[in-house]
Parts: sequence; structure tokens; C-alpha cells
Amino acid sequence: MKQLTIGLYLEQEIHYFRMKRHLVERLRKTFPETTFLWCRSEASFQRALPGMDVVLANTFKNEWFPRAKQLRFMLSPAAGRDVMGAAPPSHIQAYYCTFHGEFIAETVLGLMLGVNRGILQSYKHQLANELWPWRPLCEPGAIRLLRGSHAVIIGFGHIGEWIARLLKPFGIRITGVRRNPPTKRPAYFAAGDSIVPVSQLDKVLPTADHVILALPNDTGTDNLLGARLLKKMSSHAVIYNIGRGNCIDEAALAKALKTRAIAGACLDVFTQEPLRKGHPLAQNLPGLIRMPHASAFADEYMERYTDEIIPVIRNWLKQTNEKKQKSSGFRREN
Repeated sequence: MKQLTIGLYLEQEIHYFRMKRHLVERLRKTFPETTFLWCRSEASFQRALPGMDVVLANTFKNEWFPRAKQLRFMLSPAAGRDVMGAAPPSHIQAYYCTFHGEFIAETVLGLMLGVNRGILQSYKHQLANELWPWRPLCEPGAIRLLRGSHAVIIGFGHIGEWIARLLKPFGIRITGVRRNPPTKRPAYFAAGDSIVPVSQLDKVLPTADHVILALPNDTGTDNLLGARLLKKMSSHAVIYNIGRGNCIDEAALAKALKTRAIAGACLDVFTQEPLRKGHPLAQNLPGLIRMPHASAFADEYMERYTDEIIPVIRNWLKQTNEKKQKSSGFRREN
């Protein structure tokens, strides 16, 4: 029987997203009867692609599919389906990972603490060579407790749930928002926590202290948080976007910050990346904190990817072997 071939093309400028030698060796030891081809360049990957049955990749191009005659399974480290850059045909199964929530949740919590406890504001004044900036921190609403506040998490999937779990020990009330709320509440929810459909955003936004967006870049999320909903928010509310930039009307958000209709926005993602001059949110606006799509950065990134895909590959191999046995024409004699 032909040995299965798994190709790896996980080379990125950002070192967190590059495959490591010890992890390739771990995969080889875990699946000794499988051939692993670790491609370090696009050229080598394309040369080897016709013989690959499975691909582990963080980038792929649609024009490569005709050359991938044997390809049946793709596993991307990314959570978003837009990251890999390709739409696999129906005969090729695609898997997108779910491990990012742990990293992103810590980023959100860090931003919330930094904003609400005056840490980021103090650092801003330090950069301006102010040695004792107590007056700005004494302004009404400058410093608030997280405990007892209300977080609305729009996009209550894997990442949204990770954020909620991390926030609960701080005594924050959670309202999750998703298209189809589950009938069963998460075990860590307290009495005041809930999950509601998108249709109730008008109702929950006015009571939110923190509005956290963890939405994918798919149909129905474009400009979800627009001028109308921004006006529903409290003047002390802060937005945190770690999903995709398309879900916010960025011009409307810039106006809301400029007029101080809301207290702030911590943004890791934008409609245009990298952010360039001329973008509505490229200005130094009141309460604006920008990050360069870095909320999932972590030295452990590829470790977690490997942890997640090993059982997925094992299960796929088992199912593939069972299908082969059934199609081989084996029949039990009576």
C-alpha cells in the first residue's frame, strides 16, 4: 500500500507562525508510517505538491489546486477562513484551528485592565515626559473597576467563549451574542450572564461597559457595528475588536471617538491591513489604542497548532483507512 504523504508549508515572516524542527520531528514520530515533506520555500512546495495527500499550510493559492491531484485534506493554523487565501474544491476537506482563543483572551484582558485601571493612560503621559500625571487620572470615569462591569461579546464562538471564561473570575457580567444561541448555558456562567441573538443588540448595547468583537470575516458581519448602534452605546463604553475589521464602520467609529460619544476603542484589526496614512483610524484619536493584528502572537503558537492537529490527523487517517477497506471489495463469506 502506498505510504501517505503530508506536506508542510508553514513559512512566514512573523516567526510565531513558522514551523519548528522539533515539531516536525514530533509529527514524524507520532505518524511513523507517513511521509512528511517539510517545504521551506514556495518553489519547493509547488514541486512536491502533486504527490501530497495532506497539506499543513498557512498560505495556499487557488491556482495550485489543479496540480494537487492527490490532495484530500488541508489543515490551516488560522481560525479565519480568509487567512489561507484559497477556497478548496468540494473534494478537499479543510480544517481551521481553534486554539487561538487562549492567546486572544489574554490580550483582551490585558487591554481591559490597561484601559480601566489607568495603566495605558499613565504610559501615554510618560511618553510625553510628564513625571506625575495625576490630574488626568482624577478625571471622572478615568479609572474604573472591572468587577461588576458588563461585557457584551459579539461573536460567541471558540474565541468569544475563551474571553468570557477569562473574564468571569474578575466578576464581569457576560452577554454573549451569536446568530444561533445554544439552548444550554456554559457551566461557568453566573445568574446574570446570558447568550442572545444578534437581533437583541439594540437592547444589550446601552448597558455595556465593554463591547468585544470576535467576529469572522463572512457574510452578515460587514459594518455590523455602524453609526446607529454606536449611538446606542454609553459614553463610558470601550470597544475591543480582535476579530476582523470589516465588522465596524470605521468612519463612524472615528467620529464617535473624536466627539467622545464613546470612551475608547482598542483595535487589533482593520479593513485595510497594514494600516496606512489616510485611514479614518490612523489619526491620534481620543481613547484609541491600535495593535498590528497581533492579539494571537505567542511563542507557543505552533506548539498549540501541533497539539490540535495530531488527533485531527489521526482521526482522518482512521476514516480514510476504513473507506479504503470498504471500497476494496472485501466481503465476508457466509
